[in-house]
Amino acid sequence: MALDSLRHLEMVHALAQHRHFSRAAKALGVSQPSLTRTLKHLEDTLGVRLFERHDGVTPTLFGRIVIERGETLLRGYSELLRELTLTKGLDIGELTVAIAPFPAEISGHKAMGMLAARYPGLQLELSTTDWTRVVDDIFQGRADLGFADISEAVEHVELETELVRASRLHFYCRTGHPLAENPRLCLEDLMEFPWVAPTGPARVRIEMPQTEKPFGVFSEINNRIRPRVVVGNVSAAKDIVIASDGLSVTLPALIERELRDGLCILLPIDLPWMRLNYGFVWKKGRTRSPAAEAFIQLVWEIEKDVPAYGSGIVVR
Repeated sequence: MALDSLRHLEMVHALAQHRHFSRAAKALGVSQPSLTRTLKHLEDTLGVRLFERHDGVTPTLFGRIVIERGETLLRGYSELLRELTLTKGLDIGELTVAIAPFPAEISGHKAMGMLAARYPGLQLELSTTDWTRVVDDIFQGRADLGFADISEAVEHVELETELVRASRLHFYCRTGHPLAENPRLCLEDLMEFPWVAPTGPARVRIEMPQTEKPFGVFSEINNRIRPRVVVGNVSAAKDIVIASDGLSVTLPALIERELRDGLCILLPIDLPWMRLNYGFVWKKGRTRSPAAEAFIQLVWEIEKDVPAYGSGIVVR
């Protein structure tokens, strides 16, 4: 046995990623004893130790070399499979989409459902996560298409973007909140309460006073705002706001029922820079699959029917 198969590389990569035999075995779909035997035989054949076994497993110098070189081979094989999949069209193709909270709630989830209904032979995978992770998923090849804030993605030479929506966001709070009766709010008033939202892009931080307040914290590492309560979806933000003194931002259409039922109110303050700026993200030079194109078309159809105050969907 030699390091001559992609399966061996996948095994080494899984061990390096999970640092534990049982978790790596589960990810690979094999038994732990089988994984342990295969690694031992591989190390015996190569004449080097790839992992140290203590509390879990840690790559040795030799293991790190295999991981680093093998990463390129695995990505190349993944791209090969993807190109072959593209030729299958919409009957038996695959699509992995990473979506940030706001576009997911507005159109992404619905578009994925419609895509699955129209093309039942497609293999679909959807992850809803912070917009920063969406961009990272595209860079690392974990997703075919991203749907998220593109304010920073547009600056990357390795990425392509397509703007879908540039809409102002409106602050809201629960009915009975201390700010609810204040008709002359300013940004400093809002900063005295916890914000409930996803991570904010750098363009938002630029507009805010650089002071420590209850709203959240400024990250010096990536020049972004981290709200006091970071959430992964818009529905979670609504529930937390209604149950606390927290504030969040939204399109009014997304909390229409809560406004009608008197559970929350829109705050009378207009901050033009507090806005959505999301669209599609994909790796430059990478052909978009028929499934990705179908998803994109569905998103555009849905977005055109979503009302927004101020500027809204970009005309395609």
